[in-house]
Order: sequence, then C-alpha cells, then structure tokens
Amino acid sequence: MEALPDSGMLLAVLEHTPALVFVSEFVSGRIVYVNPAGVGLLGLGDAVHAYARTTAELFTDVGLVQAREVESALVERGEWNGLTEFRHFVTGEPIPMLISTFVLQHTRTGPSLIASIAQDRRGAEEDEQRLHRALAESAYRAREQQAIADLSQLAVGGDLDELLAAAGAAAALMGVQCSSIAQMSDDGELAVLAYRGPEPSPTTFAPGRGSQPGYATASGAVIVCADRVHETRFSTVGMTRRGLHSGVCVPIGAEAVWGVLTAHSRRPREYTDRDLTFLRSVTAVLSAAIRRIEAEAALVYQSLHDPLTGLPNRALARRRLDDALDAAPRGGTRVALLLVDLDDFKIVNDSLGHAGGDDALVVLARHLRSAVRPGDTVARLGGDEFVVVCEHVAGAAEAVAIAARITGSVADLNRAGSLDWPISASIGVALSDPECTREELVRRADSAMYRAKAAGAGSYAFYGGPF
Repeated sequence: MEALPDSGMLLAVLEHTPALVFVSEFVSGRIVYVNPAGVGLLGLGDAVHAYARTTAELFTDVGLVQAREVESALVERGEWNGLTEFRHFVTGEPIPMLISTFVLQHTRTGPSLIASIAQDRRGAEEDEQRLHRALAESAYRAREQQAIADLSQLAVGGDLDELLAAAGAAAALMGVQCSSIAQMSDDGELAVLAYRGPEPSPTTFAPGRGSQPGYATASGAVIVCADRVHETRFSTVGMTRRGLHSGVCVPIGAEAVWGVLTAHSRRPREYTDRDLTFLRSVTAVLSAAIRRIEAEAALVYQSLHDPLTGLPNRALARRRLDDALDAAPRGGTRVALLLVDLDDFKIVNDSLGHAGGDDALVVLARHLRSAVRPGDTVARLGGDEFVVVCEHVAGAAEAVAIAARITGSVADLNRAGSLDWPISASIGVALSDPECTREELVRRADSAMYRAKAAGAGSYAFYGGPF
C-alpha cells in the first residue's frame, strides 16, 4: 500500500473515527492529543480542556488498579490490550472500555509517547445478547425448515409409521415434553398412533370435550391451552395424569378431519404465532402424505379385490395360496383348496337379468365368508367361480367339513327365501402334501369339482378320496 503523502490524511481519519483515540506522555501521563469522539465520550468539553488532564484522571479506581500492569507491559512488550474502566468527567459514570495501548515513541530511557485506542463497551453486553438471540432464532428456524423438508421428502414416498415418527420429532423442536398423533375413528374416538412423552402412554383420547385433542378434532380448529388450571372448555384429566400443564392441538386434514397433532409442555406456556404456524406446516405436509398413502392403498385394494363382491380376486387368491403353501411345512399342517362353482348360473342370469344375478353373487359371497373359518380366504375368480384357501388344516376330514358348511349355508339361503331364484354350488376339495405346488393343488381341486358336478347339483367331492 502506498504511504500517506502527509500526516494530514492520518489526522483526518483520527478526527472522524467513532472510537476514542488519545496520545499521552508515558512518564507524566499528560494528554497531548485526543480526538473529537474521545472528547464527547468522556465529557471533556473540548480538546483544550482535555490537554490539561493526565491519563490517571481518565480512569476510575477500578481502571487505576491496572496501571502498574499496563506500564510493565508497555516497557516489556511495547503494548497492552484488555478491558478497563474510564469515567465521565461530568457525571462520574464509569464507562467500560476495550482498550489497545502501544508505545508510539521511544527514547534511550524507555517509552516516551503512548497511543491508545478504546471502544465503549456499555452496549456490548446487550448487543451480544441480541446477537445470541438472533443466532438462536436463526438456528431454530433452520431446524424447523429442515424438519419440514425432511417430512416433505417422506411425504412423497415414506410409509405412515415413518411419517408419524418424523412429525412427532418435528413437534418436539418447539421445546415441548410431549407430542402425539391420533387418528379419528368412525365413532369419534381418537386412536393414538404415535406418542412420545411422559407415562402413562395413552392408547386413545376421549372425543369431544373429554380431552383437548378430542375438542380440537370435533371443532376442526387449533386449540391452545396456556395453563390447564384455568381451562374450562374440555377435560384436562389426561394432561394432569401425565404432569402436563399446557399444550396446543392442531387438526390434521383438509376437507375432513383425519386426526390431530398434539404438543404439550410440563409448564404453563404461551404458544406464539410462529409455533402455531410451524405446527400447521407439519400438519399440512402430514395431510398431503396421508391422502397419498390412502390413495395408493385404495389402488392396491382395487387391484386385488373384486369390485362387485369386495372379495379378494384371482391375483390375491394366488398370493394367499402361495404364502400358505410356503408356511405349511414349517407349521407341520396342510393347505386345503376349495373350488366353488355355481350350478347352472346362466339360468339365474337369464331369469333375473344380470342385475339380479349380480345381487345373487353378492349375497352368496357374504354367506361364503360366514361359512368358512375366520382365517380362511374366500376369493372370486370371475363369473360364478369362487375359491377358498384354508391354512392350517389337519387333514381331509377338516377340509371336507368346511365344504359341508358351505353347501349347508347355501341351502339355508334358499330355505330362507333370500333370493328370487334358488341357487346351488358344486365344490371340489383338494389337500396339499409337502411337494405340492400351487398349480398342482388347483388342478386337484378342479378335478374334484368336476366329480362333484357329475354327482349332482349342490354336491362336493374330495380329490383322491371317497368323500
């Protein structure tokens, strides 16, 4: 950097700097220069008044205690930096200062001129606190934004459990000690799907005024409770049981309320607009993700179920049969497959029309489900053909007993006059062995079904046996 052409430019800088700058004699302490900022800061009136002072007069008693340390440092190292305390010449008010003092000129006996640059620290603590608050606020906002970003990524492809965990963790960023997500059932009760907080962990929240989550869900509005002691809108028994004093509950869902997100604290607390905005953002992402998950589930369901009867379709029946055959050797049991084919169903369709035939199939599907065991799969293969997959079958007798219940149920249906035209079904029963494949078991059941057809309407036959 080029040298300054003369001292005038340097003096101009000193005259305009906001920091206190002064030059003094080392031995006598007499001030030989002080800049305008220093004159004003110390209440000296003017520079002429300042030049009648010594450096010792600038300091409070606290500052003078450091004088010996400062003098030793200037002699030994030529500089000293640290905190000290000046005084205001009019009010006597102590002024904390951050000062840098260094030797400006030496003689043979030691330092002769000393220069000092000092910064007023009276507002520094408040400034630092404001800075720390701003940094904390910025960091908090960054964590909020990251939480929303992470949740948004899960919303695209994550499952419900992952979303619930992420949403609960996001709510915890607010410094609450408890967060949960509950889903509303048809009867209005809220089933708790995710919970993090003090015991006892709830499995449900009471509907309506029975709890804060229930009240928020029923009203479809954000409900804030700053202190449960003063709460009259809803019961706070659950909050009291878990040692919670305040909380906010935000409904989840757009057109219809799906459930509620809760955030509770152990102490009374006012929840800020920023808190509520953040929780609304979380529930908005959750709502969109839930709609996506439900839509995907609906598509999967439609792809695996018969649209008329609601029964599993051929694809799902194959999957269930494969799973059953894979599990059978490990459990030491067998799989029974029943093929159910309605007898002369074309006559029913011709007599009742296709709408009447469809009604008959729906009624029959309901009776098939009621006739089999709870864990059995009843599926519609198409047209008037049904299949029943029965896991954990002990032997032929148990498999045939299921077929007998089905034929009995169809007979009861006819006797009750539930249909405008009597129907019957022929059933082929086959039982797996350790080496049996799905294709082989289907072939056996199909062969048995044709034997049943040959025996007469409403019969059943067992592959490989006299039943």
